[in-house]
Amino acid sequence: MSLGQKQSFTGMLRKQLINKGSKSEHEAIVLDTGKGVPMKVQLQGANPFSGDPALNKLVGQLVKIEGVAGSGVNTLFVEKMADVVHLGPPGRPKKPYTPRP
Repeated sequence: MSLGQKQSFTGMLRKQLINKGSKSEHEAIVLDTGKGVPMKVQLQGANPFSGDPALNKLVGQLVKIEGVAGSGVNTLFVEKMADVVHLGPPGRPKKPYTPRP
C-alpha cells in the first residue's frame, strides 16, 4: 500500500475502543477489511474524537471507502462523505448447501 495516494478499501464499519490505556482512549469508527488491524476512519473536518454523524449511520454496514492511509498511524483519511459508498448490510455467513431428505 502506497502512502499519500487515494486508494479504495472495502469492509465493514464498526465502533471500537482505540488507544486503550492512553489519554486519547476513545470509541472510534473503524473499517474492518478482514485483513490485519481495523483502520480508524477520519472524515476531513470532523472531530477526530467524536466522529461524524453521517458515518455513525453506516456502522454495521458493508462499505467501500476511497481515502488515504496515514503514515505511521492506523488511520484512513477521507476527504468527503461522497467517498464512502454503502454496499449493503454485512449479511449472514453462508452455509454449505445440503439437499433435503
